Amino acid sequence: MVKIPAKMRTYCRKCKKHTVQTVRQEKGGRRGSGLVKGTRRANRHKKGSGNKGRYSKKAASQLKMASKTSQKVDLRLTCDECKATWVRTYPRARSVEIVKVE
Repeated sequence: MVKIPAKMRTYCRKCKKHTVQTVRQEKGGRRGSGLVKGTRRANRHKKGSGNKGRYSKKAASQLKMASKTSQKVDLRLTCDECKATWVRTYPRARSVEIVKVE
């Protein structure tokens, strides 16, 4: 169990300084993983008909890798001064709890 404070003081890209920011947990899939170079390359090879080369094989996860027991956590940070928001990826954790700190 990872406990993350509901308000944290961290760098704001828009204000160009450290500010207090509100934290909430973001739903999965907001990391932009579909835009990385490997995914773009795979999508290009999947077009059309015929042999797809290395993309014809089953994924390594289906052959020999065990399933992961945790997920990466995406945090939505909102600056309290300028209201700018962005997503920060937190390391793997089984469960996350956002706690209010006085």
